Amino acid sequence: MAELTTGTDLIDELLDGVFVGDNLVLQGDPGAPLELLVERFIASARTRLPTVVVTLTPPAELPAFVHTEGLRVLDWSPVRTGHPSSRPDALAREATIEDAIAALHAVEEAVGEGAAFVFDRLSAFQEAWDDAAALQLFLSACPRLYRRRSLALWPVTRAEHRPAFLRRLEEITQVVVELADAAEAPGEGDGAGGAVGLRVRKADGRSPGVIGRSLQARVSEGDLHAVGPITTSRERLGTAIRHQRLGHGLSQAEVARRVGITPSALSQVERGVRGPSGDTLVRLWEVLGVPFGPSDEDAHGYELSRRSGRERTALAAGLVAERLLDDPVAGQQWLVEVAPGAAGDATPFVTKETESVLVVRGVLDCTVEGRPETLHEGDALLLTRASLTGWANPGSVPAELVWTLHRSG
Repeated sequence: MAELTTGTDLIDELLDGVFVGDNLVLQGDPGAPLELLVERFIASARTRLPTVVVTLTPPAELPAFVHTEGLRVLDWSPVRTGHPSSRPDALAREATIEDAIAALHAVEEAVGEGAAFVFDRLSAFQEAWDDAAALQLFLSACPRLYRRRSLALWPVTRAEHRPAFLRRLEEITQVVVELADAAEAPGEGDGAGGAVGLRVRKADGRSPGVIGRSLQARVSEGDLHAVGPITTSRERLGTAIRHQRLGHGLSQAEVARRVGITPSALSQVERGVRGPSGDTLVRLWEVLGVPFGPSDEDAHGYELSRRSGRERTALAAGLVAERLLDDPVAGQQWLVEVAPGAAGDATPFVTKETESVLVVRGVLDCTVEGRPETLHEGDALLLTRASLTGWANPGSVPAELVWTLHRSG
């Protein structure tokens, strides 16, 4: 197989090279130069490997480099735009995510092992189907491409996905590089593009020191150029400790004495030569007066549950829930969505506590100790000693419920 590369030397250097089977997830802020990195990846890959571009952008709107020789373009734009395509590998407008996965699998078989795949931003798949479908595509393709010893690039705009979605990507893929907007480096703005910070979040198959590597770069002349050296997590931590120590006017010898380590050991930590143990780090923060860990004090008197930070949990077929609140006194509160036609013969939550169900949208048929009840929008059900023995959504739209498990006593 030809030498593998992302097409961008800085990223290759950050990762200590590109390996066979890597799925490279580039997570960027909205202003990050993802398009540039995709273009460089394609330009490099198509001269070395069979290259496949999977896009939901209409062909007429694609950059010119996508139409060059050596590329196979899978046009899935009809699903997103509703307009048919004349390209041979196009999906039909009514194609499901299962159809798309099958089409991708067929192309994988056709190009064989050791190919390069470039995917549209995952938000485009989310728009064409939904976030669950975008994740399904990734979870299906990523391990398969790894087994085929292929190389894949997955650009992701962080702000367009839930944190739980991004965490799942990171669990499955081999490589995650984060691109964040950064302040323009002094003297580097003369006609150059914006500054960007790069950091390695995951790098399977590399030495542990690769994870956490970071650097500042700028976009200029169609490439990324470093602004300063690559730094490791240990170096950043050491710099932070040194700044805190100097800010308190303390010498290395005094801090080392209070922490219980030698001045030489503290010097190595501050220079990033080695990392502190967990116990040493906790003692350092205590000595330097840096808050560490969650506070036992409730500073505001309230707790806010943001939708973007909640995970969706499948409780049963057609029944998905998000935990809104979890309080030792008030209990747990869940937002439950029941798909049209979904039904079950057991309570979604196994609990001995009192439960209440409020229908926010739609209709819910339920059975309470053998007795049928139908709840409409705005209706509420309180279960004290009785339990739910059946539920169903007879409507044509999802039903939304607020389900509360109250604490006793």
